[in-house]
Amino acid sequence: MINPQNLVNRLTEEFEKIPGIIAFSLVGSQARETVYKATEYSDLEAYIITTDEAAEQVEQLLPSLVSQLGTVLFSFKHQIGFVTVYDDLFRLELPVIKQSQMDSVFSRPKTQVVKVLLDRTNGQLDKILAKRPETFDYKKIFSELVINFWYWQILGVQYFKKGEYYNTRSVLGIHASALVKLFELLNDPDILLLETNKRIEQFLTKEQQTQVRRITPAYDNKQIKVALKEVMEVFTVIARSVKEKYGYEYDENLEEKVKPKLLELMNSS
Repeated sequence: MINPQNLVNRLTEEFEKIPGIIAFSLVGSQARETVYKATEYSDLEAYIITTDEAAEQVEQLLPSLVSQLGTVLFSFKHQIGFVTVYDDLFRLELPVIKQSQMDSVFSRPKTQVVKVLLDRTNGQLDKILAKRPETFDYKKIFSELVINFWYWQILGVQYFKKGEYYNTRSVLGIHASALVKLFELLNDPDILLLETNKRIEQFLTKEQQTQVRRITPAYDNKQIKVALKEVMEVFTVIARSVKEKYGYEYDENLEEKVKPKLLELMNSS
């Protein structure tokens, strides 16, 4: 079995020998020591920071390097970067980040832990991590969630009327993610800082989880139609609850202007 801590230690030792690597940092659940910690099924995600010139060379070294640390099932370059899966199904993600890209990579709030394991950036990494935001503009997030909801809802209903049920379900998936964020905002805004959409079972009530399930139907046009109608009811109720709790303003007229048109469209033959 892969031991994550041993793997981190050995990777750090190897990266210290490579001049082009100027920093190595652990992120995600493996970096946390309190809330939202790693489980036996969690992956290990760590960023390899290189000089701009060394990035390609370092990526070419990774397949042979990770194979020395355990029995590899397969490795490949995913959209997130270099990925390895070991024979016990442990997943290792090692994106290679150029030095010039550090600002954009390390821009998430400070609550999202970055555990620096190697730093040869002469203070550059420290400065970037120090200037990360403490929190989000929740009022702005809320307003954007509402207006985006109605835009995607129009799209979803139009997909449904065209018989594009797969696309409609994709819209309902977007709605589910937005609804989860609304629930988290209502329950405790700080939850949003941890990017916890993947673990809603830990942060939403049973009733809220049920509401999310009701708007994520199987591939069935009748269930999809019901979900399209239900999501408008659930989303608007929760949006009003958020406004009442925090005083955040949003365009409440959107419901009045858009909802009747969508219901008429869905009910037409």
